[in-house]
Amino acid sequence: MELNIAIPGFGQPFLNYEKAIISQGAKPIVFDTLDGFCASEFDGLIMPGGIDVCPEYYGCKNIACGEMNRKLDEFQRTVLASFIEQKKPVLGICRGHQMINVFFGGTLIQDVPETKKHARDEGCEYDKSHLAKVSGKDSWLYPLYGETFRINSAHHQALDKIGDGLMVDLYSTEDSLVEATHHKTLPIWTVQWHPERCIPSEKLPNVVEGSKVITFFMNKIRENME
Repeated sequence: MELNIAIPGFGQPFLNYEKAIISQGAKPIVFDTLDGFCASEFDGLIMPGGIDVCPEYYGCKNIACGEMNRKLDEFQRTVLASFIEQKKPVLGICRGHQMINVFFGGTLIQDVPETKKHARDEGCEYDKSHLAKVSGKDSWLYPLYGETFRINSAHHQALDKIGDGLMVDLYSTEDSLVEATHHKTLPIWTVQWHPERCIPSEKLPNVVEGSKVITFFMNKIRENME
């Protein structure tokens, strides 16, 4: 049975996400409107990366945000709420990781102190990379990669206060930024990094193979359907 994976968003291509999903034998469905949307028609949701979440959603003023779009925020929040209501699996990536934290009442650091270690250099097409360490052997990432491993990185914001029900699974080793979470009772997992394009290469040596995260998520979807 082919899995249908929702990717809500607009204003950018999602080719890396689509490629990663197709490699798992699943079908990515990108959509940018709520017209005809029904969460029951999908098996899982990937909340993708993108622009900054409007700080009004976590009760703060804009002091260091970049590009924002309230229509995108509202659109993705509505989609996320529908999947949560139906208890369907969700994977948040980068912006998606942050959006999920905000949805559950968390807040964001609008510009991390060590931005140069986490964000791409201006005009550079390649991600940064750095070491990260799991919160413990009960982290969902420990069976995939072990205790300490190198991930790609392309963000200037990060989780601050952790949302209700979310548990931290991974930290950056140098500055302890939250790099991954999961929900205590709901089938939700999040990563600050980009597993859909985390592939060891000459430009990103020694990073882990991100496809393991996508495989993990697909397996969780199948378990949820049993």
